[in-house]
Amino acid sequence: MLYSTCVIGGSVIGFKFGGPIEPDLFYDREKEIGFLLNKLLEIKRGIRHSYALVGPRRMGKSSIIRLLEGRLVEKDIIPIIIDCEGGEIAKQAELTLELFLNLWGNSVLDTYFEHARAAEKIRLKKSIIGTKDGIVLALSEVLGRVRALEIKTISDYLNFRIEFEKATERRKPSSEELMQLFEDTMNLSERIGEEEGEYFVIMLDEFQNVGKFKLPFPFIPAFRRHLQRQKRTTYLLTGSNIGMMEHILLGGPFGGHIPIEWVNSFDLDVACSFLRERFAGLSRVIEEDAIREIAKLTNGHPAYLNWFGEQCCKEIGEGERIPIELVWALGEKIFERDGLMHVFEEDIRKVSPKKGKIFQTFVEMIGHDLTSPSEISKHVVRSTPTEIITYLKRLEQRGFIRRIEEGRYVVVDEMLRNYVKKKIHST
Repeated sequence: MLYSTCVIGGSVIGFKFGGPIEPDLFYDREKEIGFLLNKLLEIKRGIRHSYALVGPRRMGKSSIIRLLEGRLVEKDIIPIIIDCEGGEIAKQAELTLELFLNLWGNSVLDTYFEHARAAEKIRLKKSIIGTKDGIVLALSEVLGRVRALEIKTISDYLNFRIEFEKATERRKPSSEELMQLFEDTMNLSERIGEEEGEYFVIMLDEFQNVGKFKLPFPFIPAFRRHLQRQKRTTYLLTGSNIGMMEHILLGGPFGGHIPIEWVNSFDLDVACSFLRERFAGLSRVIEEDAIREIAKLTNGHPAYLNWFGEQCCKEIGEGERIPIELVWALGEKIFERDGLMHVFEEDIRKVSPKKGKIFQTFVEMIGHDLTSPSEISKHVVRSTPTEIITYLKRLEQRGFIRRIEEGRYVVVDEMLRNYVKKKIHST
């Protein structure tokens, strides 16, 4: 990961591509952050607000919740971030409902222990996968230490988890056992809050992924029932699959009761201001035409603006001028192996060729600048406009395209669109 910075007046400013960014590197997101923070803090006055943060990939949603995490801690609220994709756990095993609930429960306890300054002695997050005996041993060790804290809620939860692991040592958990695990996990933060006088904000990153948990019960409607009656826990749901999030929040189980804060690209003026300020802070001189060209090439996408900034600073030293010719060259490099090819290929794998007509629809749509089902169906062999509409809806659910009006669609990530188009035309 490249990271171009300098220090001006004690503040670090610069460019960073990849991963959540540090608070000092935020730009033009204070309005969203301030609004969400004020709403979430009202839980202390008995007013609960749950919100959703929705936007395309790499727009900075994870960075926003990391910043909110720090600010909530300052206000004596316990923030918990749960990766609904499973994070490191998903790399080791399939993320089942059981594993996800255990990840949730362990995250609540670990964060509470940190808040209670007991984290050096008690740690649970790794006690999720492995042999049942190993998990039971880890949970039992933690239970022994927890008893000294005299928190009945946590002791009861750990006792249940131990019995659950023992009971399911040689068989899959029953529907009743999974439902009980769900109930105890969903109630955990609320009961700790009631017993200890604490408040929690649970931030569920890439929330749309929990929609895959449908057996032995649909997760999302069951989760909504708990969310509605809790008083000491509120939620911030983030998602990149725009279509799925809209379905869940607007037309699905939540029925519009959780407001959406949208996170989008910078407009042209904001993108140009961002570049001017960062290049000036890094002692680079850049032509105005070059600034506008970067903003245009990236369509104001924060991650790609940072990539161009890093690359320019890598090529041009302090005090030197960044010419527009370099920007044009980087506009080609970004699609190559030493550019962001790996990023675009990873995105494309999410619309796997194994999905057949869905993938073909996506490629034809981009490669030939097609926007309507009737146009696309002429290029996808043995597909009718009605079938294409079905494929487009699935692409929309996964956050690759958006419907701009009835029967017309656009690709969400303009840079991904250009990469696929370039790849098609070069083969």
